[in-house]
Amino acid sequence: MGETPLTVAIGRQNVDLVRYFLDQGAATIKLNDSGSTPLHLAAAEGSCEIVEFLLSSGAYVDAIHLGGTALHSAARNGRDDIVKILLEHHADAGADVDGNCKETPLIIAAISASTEILKCLVLAGADANVPDSLGRAPIEIAARSGRREDVEILFPVTSCIPNVRDWSVDGIIRHVKSARPAKKAMLTSAKSKAHEAFKNGNYYLAARIYKEAMTLDPGNATLLSNRSLCWLRLGDAKNALNDAQACSMMRPGWPKASYREGTALMLLKDYEKACGAFLDGLKLEPRNVEMEDGLRQALESLKIYRSSPGQD
Repeated sequence: MGETPLTVAIGRQNVDLVRYFLDQGAATIKLNDSGSTPLHLAAAEGSCEIVEFLLSSGAYVDAIHLGGTALHSAARNGRDDIVKILLEHHADAGADVDGNCKETPLIIAAISASTEILKCLVLAGADANVPDSLGRAPIEIAARSGRREDVEILFPVTSCIPNVRDWSVDGIIRHVKSARPAKKAMLTSAKSKAHEAFKNGNYYLAARIYKEAMTLDPGNATLLSNRSLCWLRLGDAKNALNDAQACSMMRPGWPKASYREGTALMLLKDYEKACGAFLDGLKLEPRNVEMEDGLRQALESLKIYRSSPGQD
């Protein structure tokens, strides 16, 4: 697989090059190394113009990759402008690509507090009653985030939740704020489900559940570290590194965060920085065997890289 000229042009947001490659017949369904189609990439980081070009060139609007459809990608990256374009081209507003994960675009928008995207999805007929993997309806997620406007948007299209006694906007917000024992139980359940998914090799599902768990316990560095490991197993070095670095900031002086960072940098082939991360980890925990092995591999890889033709 690998990157194609088209996906490289999309990544650089070069509209003229994208137009040129499409005119030359570039495939709009070819997957890159991360399993993304050109439309997924454009929905996440491209321009509206590029998305329009791809759709007019025959890109399938509801094509599925590991993280869902292009609509999932746009919602995940807060691209309300692209969400609107995809919906205009009849994207499935309620796409649920994994019955175990339950991460619909509406759930993504509720977690991200993306009010404009919520509006678009609700108007397009997204089902507001599909729960996430923790059993929470989008309106409960929005209420937990303290987003009253989002709760108001979801309220008319959400069926009454049995354990919410006062079925009103204020009643839902009060219920969520008072449900601390339930929150603890949900967090325990989420950790268990994520562990089971990871054990079964469903790393993407595990990563998604860890994300949902972090809405219950935002300051939990272990959840971030575990999600970083999921991204590593999926070969997604960029997300693995982002989580590892966030983990280091959240819990300074934690050796595991340094190890996760070093491992992600190795996957990115940034061997020099990987050496630095493993060294930092060894300063914190001098006899850590995993850290020593990581540093040894990083040093060997750096030596090979520097001795290869064309390198200083």
